[in-house]
Amino acid sequence: MTEPGTAPAVSEKKIDGRTLRFQHRRPELLAAATEYVLDNGTRDLSLRPVAKALGVSHATLIRHFATKDALLTEVLQHIRTDFEQRLLSEEIRRVDSPADLLRASWRHLCQPREQRQFLILFELVASTARTPYHPAARLVTDWLTVIERELARYDWPPETISRTATFILAQIRGLQLDLITTGDRARVDDAFEASVSFLTGESR
Repeated sequence: MTEPGTAPAVSEKKIDGRTLRFQHRRPELLAAATEYVLDNGTRDLSLRPVAKALGVSHATLIRHFATKDALLTEVLQHIRTDFEQRLLSEEIRRVDSPADLLRASWRHLCQPREQRQFLILFELVASTARTPYHPAARLVTDWLTVIERELARYDWPPETISRTATFILAQIRGLQLDLITTGDRARVDDAFEASVSFLTGESR
């Protein structure tokens, strides 16, 4: 018990300043973890190096995300939501047609910062496709939902929305794999234009 008029005793448990950094800022911690994964990949991902890079304790990361797989699941979701917020902004939404939206989306996705998400996708598919746990599946289903919603906004025929969204997603990811591998932007851009023309009936 503290004597009257004396200062309270200092807690014997030392508070880690790094832990306090993100204690009440989980969204910022997730955003920082996402950037780490995008920059470093998933092949050797573990919580201790992530915590060290983010300047927090290992215990802090475990308290927020529990396991590496849980962190990765949230990172994949954050990549999608962050893309939606930045790409589907009012400026992008001013385009007049689905074709123009596809072109604007493609230009955005060809930026080096955005291409990192495709590297994560390809890495996950290569490392987990033969295992029961397949986190890359979310990178298909979640993105189909985004594309289907945008097609519906442009009054795309409901009976073909699902297959059209699947076609668009496959074209974008396949062409991104080509572009990242070869760097041949002109050829890949031309192939993407052919896909847009096929979908929308535009003549080339």
